[in-house]
Amino acid sequence: MTDALQQLADALCRGFCAWQLQHDGRVLTRLGSGTLDVDLLARTCRFGRDYIPVLVIVDSLTRQLQRDLAANGVAVETVRAATLSIKLTVEEHEEQKDRSVMWFGEHDGFVGCEMEIKSSISAADGSYSSKHRGYVEWPRERVLRDGLAGTGQMKRGEDHERTTR
Repeated sequence: MTDALQQLADALCRGFCAWQLQHDGRVLTRLGSGTLDVDLLARTCRFGRDYIPVLVIVDSLTRQLQRDLAANGVAVETVRAATLSIKLTVEEHEEQKDRSVMWFGEHDGFVGCEMEIKSSISAADGSYSSKHRGYVEWPRERVLRDGLAGTGQMKRGEDHERTTR
């Protein structure tokens, strides 16, 4: 179970930067910089002290958690906590910074979101954690217009570290 839970902590940490985050671009842009805390077992999100509606990415990660636990024969009841803490740094800029992603057409600036992600899983046999850095960038008009769910392209972070206690 130890290896499976550590791998899951790694996957959840990296998974926050997955393509599904594009559905939350508008929300992340409006929240701005700060700390987002996610409880995957309770399916809750908190930004600073305030609870916010559950992000689309949280549903995806919760399903991944359930699938991976079942696939590895780990009973959900043995997991006491599964959380993410994400430090968001959101900024607007005129030029595209991430040149590894191609955006078609002309854009009126970009919104970038740098993320420092920490995952933690507490189980009957111990605690497992992981850290990951990621960056996402969206054309400004896609995340600031009313009625449009943010869409974007991801660049996965390269910094990743994990710890087991």
